[in-house]
Amino acid sequence: MYTISLVSIIIPSFNEAGNIPVLANEIVNVMSTTKYKYEIFFVNDGSSDKSWEAISLLSGIYPQINGLDLAGNYGQTIAISAGIKASKGDVIVLMDGDMQHDPAYIPEFLTHIENGFDMVSGAKEKRPENFIKAAMANLAHGIICKVSGVKLKYFGATFKVYRRFLFDNINLLGDTHRYLGALVVRKGTKYIELPIKIRNRNAGKSNYKLNKAFLVIVDLIFLKFSVSYMNKPFRLFGVVGLILFLIGGAFASYYILGSLFLHWYLGKNYLIEFISSIFTMLFAVLLFSFGIIAQIGVFNYYTKSNQDPFTIREMSVNNQTNAKTVNY
Repeated sequence: MYTISLVSIIIPSFNEAGNIPVLANEIVNVMSTTKYKYEIFFVNDGSSDKSWEAISLLSGIYPQINGLDLAGNYGQTIAISAGIKASKGDVIVLMDGDMQHDPAYIPEFLTHIENGFDMVSGAKEKRPENFIKAAMANLAHGIICKVSGVKLKYFGATFKVYRRFLFDNINLLGDTHRYLGALVVRKGTKYIELPIKIRNRNAGKSNYKLNKAFLVIVDLIFLKFSVSYMNKPFRLFGVVGLILFLIGGAFASYYILGSLFLHWYLGKNYLIEFISSIFTMLFAVLLFSFGIIAQIGVFNYYTKSNQDPFTIREMSVNNQTNAKTVNY
């Protein structure tokens, strides 16, 4: 069993002035029926409506509600990162500000955290998208599962609950919130996925655009690198470089031996093939060099930034300062 000290509920918001007051009241009503201490952070991501005015008003009414007003529209991932940095909870709840996520699920999610899970993820019971959007989403989820090894049915929902340690040494940039579950999970992380119903918007309009689906697929390349090679980039460049060097070396040796023993005239009949094999070997050496430089960069990053290439779930400390030595 895990004992939750403080729950931080973080809600990035962009032009959600009509939803923020209603959502805040719902969260307070739900959490007031639970045993958990909690705080709420509404992060205003450069809204052009009266979202910040609504957040400021609510923070004056409810002591649990806090507001962050970002100096511009940085995107949902940066807004989430700002909220996490400002919060103090050992358990973090992320949800959207459009009221499509029902706060009534939060106590159930937190129960699973107490039962030993590190992450609880919400998954749509039914997807309302049209055929094209559904096909794009299924493709993206399948690719994420493949490259990350995280077996979730749905990655896109922000509505998840995390133990704070999962965000140690994780840099949230770009659109990584779309596959945040895959980014923070490592081998040995305990996670579970629960079906949730997605509600209709109370006010405002969706900011989702179809072209974002293509950008997410492109971002999956970075996800694969982050999950598999961020701490050991030489593995990636070194393996690819070694394969290319062996291929180029094999072909170069083939043409050289042919010229020596079979009297092939490389300059006339096999010049392009021989030069291509040499260039393949040179490119392999270049990849080796990239790998070494990247590995040195990773080493310097963790050394100078005082960050660790690992996270700790919890620690057990022996407080017996006057331990006695027993002789048998």
